[in-house]
Amino acid sequence: MTTTQTAAVGTYVIREARREEYDAVGRLTYEGFGHHLPGAHQPDEERLGLLLDATARANEGILLVAEDVETGRLVGTASLLPFGSRLSRQAEEGEVELRLLAVHPEARRAGLGQRLLDESARIAGIRGAKRVVLDTAVDNETSQRLYRRLGYVRRPERENERPAPKVQLVVYTLDLPSAV
Repeated sequence: MTTTQTAAVGTYVIREARREEYDAVGRLTYEGFGHHLPGAHQPDEERLGLLLDATARANEGILLVAEDVETGRLVGTASLLPFGSRLSRQAEEGEVELRLLAVHPEARRAGLGQRLLDESARIAGIRGAKRVVLDTAVDNETSQRLYRRLGYVRRPERENERPAPKVQLVVYTLDLPSAV
């Protein structure tokens, strides 16, 4: 399961992560959320563990990466988690949850977020899911614009209040075409 995309700044392959890359994917996820930048807010211990533990995400579902073909560097990632996974927080029966979509800040604006979303939906459909579900911070308007542009629909009825200092989340779903 590999797709190739050529962008203005290079060529990228979207593929499943290899076991020997899991530590690098964990670091990529941490950096993709900007936690490595000077003065950045640091995640709490639970969130930090989730960001860095790509092995758990791979064991629970499918761990995708975007690789820069020219350099071999991993620059993006997304985790697909089935309903019932211990790492899923939104998936209902018939859904696959997309979590921890991250693109390294240096690789942004090359369409990798969209490419990872598209590949995730394709894989979910092949695996028989009826829809993809994801959540994001209520103030992450950049991601929300991308989700809406790709056909994701906000589902306020699935959103729950989270106690401070937890960030409030908004939930989006994408219905997948039925298999013929």
